[in-house]
Amino acid sequence: MWEALCEVGPGLRPSERTVAVPDVHGRRHHLRVEAGFIGEVDGKHYLPVGLIGVDQARKLALVELPHESDGGTNRLWVWQDHLHKIEAPRARAAP
Repeated sequence: MWEALCEVGPGLRPSERTVAVPDVHGRRHHLRVEAGFIGEVDGKHYLPVGLIGVDQARKLALVELPHESDGGTNRLWVWQDHLHKIEAPRARAAP
């Protein structure tokens, strides 16, 4: 699984946050998510995304947001170094 770097702000309810995911053109795509959905690594916040494709030559990645942004965007190009790979959760043993 992958996460994209994002900025985090307050949501409409205490349990949610508004995130802004920057694209390669400097535009920020805003969406509301549950607070627990956002990851944090080394003081930076990350939003889970789907990795659709990679342009190695330009160091870009095409990602799919978990749902449509406020501007209607579902997929956007981000810099590869703005991505963080997370390991799949381990299966729990049956009780």
